[in-house]
Amino acid sequence: MAYHNNAMQGKKLKNPPVCALWWQDAAYSYEKKLPDKFPHTQLTTGFVVVATDDFVNIATNVSYDEKDGTIWPIDGFVVPKKAITEFKRIKRLHDE
Repeated sequence: MAYHNNAMQGKKLKNPPVCALWWQDAAYSYEKKLPDKFPHTQLTTGFVVVATDDFVNIATNVSYDEKDGTIWPIDGFVVPKKAITEFKRIKRLHDE
């Protein structure tokens, strides 16, 4: 589920982890029965803003301050943990 949350823009992140999430979106339909084919697996990459026992909030677009290396999330995804099939931490923003 994509979101745009102006409140997240005020959250500064120092050296956040860059991650990749593979997740399965839910099938949906306005018809009386579910579709025969379910959605393809989604791959989302970005900066983890918040990770809880229930969900991962991952920013896909950020503003970057070159002076102090902080970022501000602009938009991204909130993915329920039960929908995630694989989670991979790639590195931190300022890791060598």
